[in-house]
Amino acid sequence: MTTPAPYATAERPEPYPRLKRASDGSVVAGVASGVSAHLNVDVLLVRLVFAVAALASGVGLFVYAGLWMLVKAGDVYPVTGAFSERFAGKLPRGVNSLIIAFAIVGPILFATLGAGLSLFALLPLIIVAVGAFLAWRAYDRGLSGTTGIISVVSGAVLVFSGVLFMVLSWQGNDSFGSAVLAVVLTLGGIGALVVPLGIRMWNQLSEQQAAKAASDERAEIASRLHDSVLQTLALIQKRADDPQEVARLARGQERELRGWLFDSEEKTSQSVFAALDTACGEVEDLFGISIRPVTVGEDIPLAEDTKLTVMAAREAMVNAGKHAGVDSVDVYAEHLAGELSIFVRDRGAGFDSEAVPEDRHGIRDSIVERMNRIGGTAKIKSTPGEGTEVTLTIAS
Repeated sequence: MTTPAPYATAERPEPYPRLKRASDGSVVAGVASGVSAHLNVDVLLVRLVFAVAALASGVGLFVYAGLWMLVKAGDVYPVTGAFSERFAGKLPRGVNSLIIAFAIVGPILFATLGAGLSLFALLPLIIVAVGAFLAWRAYDRGLSGTTGIISVVSGAVLVFSGVLFMVLSWQGNDSFGSAVLAVVLTLGGIGALVVPLGIRMWNQLSEQQAAKAASDERAEIASRLHDSVLQTLALIQKRADDPQEVARLARGQERELRGWLFDSEEKTSQSVFAALDTACGEVEDLFGISIRPVTVGEDIPLAEDTKLTVMAAREAMVNAGKHAGVDSVDVYAEHLAGELSIFVRDRGAGFDSEAVPEDRHGIRDSIVERMNRIGGTAKIKSTPGEGTEVTLTIAS
């Protein structure tokens, strides 16, 4: 058992925060601390309630185990209120250990002395409980180290030893009943080990997926800002001596940004070819070049992956408008046999892909990485003095 962390008495921003177990400073598994913080009840009172409820055929222990199994761990600040303050200085040292001992020993004594059960009959349950405790503690601490693996293995051995003990000590004469009991107890032992582990793995997977979604969203926002706002700001700096051109660029960028932020339903109802045509028009307005897209095949509704493909094509056009030094850019799109391909080609200055600085994000983030995130491909072929061709492909 670890030493409990100092209790926090700061006011909470909400009356009933989300129920979590204490990940640090817990006495056993942090359940009592989590319930205390959730209900804003004195943590010592919560522990006493669990201990007293354990006398009722072990209800307190089962509730505690269920919360340990199902509730996530996190940062928790248990409450110390009037109940703890009233007995401050009067309680013996190690009061939490005494409460735990009472919660464990009390039900055993009540079952043996009050209900007439023998300690031998309770021994298998005790062995299973100890095994489950070792395994669950290892789940909380992590299974990457040797100690965690040893704890899990030891817990599993104890759990199945207790189950086997119960099966062998059962005094029934019905062979069918014995078989059913053996199956039920075995499934219970497996569940005691697998269910908590499965819940923790599911929670970790959900957290990883949420983190990945947030990371992808940040990357997409960064790419979108690079494609639009930052490009326009760069053009405004170059044309600062032309107020009318600066105003035109600013109005166009404002219109595009507002459309992106607030017109999501309209954007998603577009078709791929229509979105590509819109992107070509935007780049024409930005750089004063001619872009006439050619489309072949069946037009399809604009989905998330095809929208990002069009945005990558737009970035390729923007790069051509900024760096190629040409008056026109060729754009060709085809949707054939369930595959969308967009080609953006200019016959301008070209560049050496190996010489592109690491701090340039247009090609790496807005084209290549964007296509990789949606399972597509981006091929960039460029030769200095001969121009550049960008090929974007994705299954639709």
